[in-house]
Amino acid sequence: MPEGPSIIILKELVQPFLGKKILAVTGNSKEAIQRAAGQKVTAFRSWGKHFLICLEDFTIKIHFMLFGSYLINEEKPQRPGWV
Repeated sequence: MPEGPSIIILKELVQPFLGKKILAVTGNSKEAIQRAAGQKVTAFRSWGKHFLICLEDFTIKIHFMLFGSYLINEEKPQRPGWV
């Protein structure tokens, strides 16, 4: 389960993206995540087990649940037979 220290490490790993514009958004969410496209990243923060991506108009809150993971500059490998 991601704990505070691993979220702090993530915050350090994403610092090169600070001030950059989000070009594309993918994923599964009940929220309208496409509104993040074109937004500039203004800060990365952590709050307990939450990772926050602060944008110009709003903030994205990510909770990694029990077995959360992330990839930076990588694509998730496709499993054979999965769509």
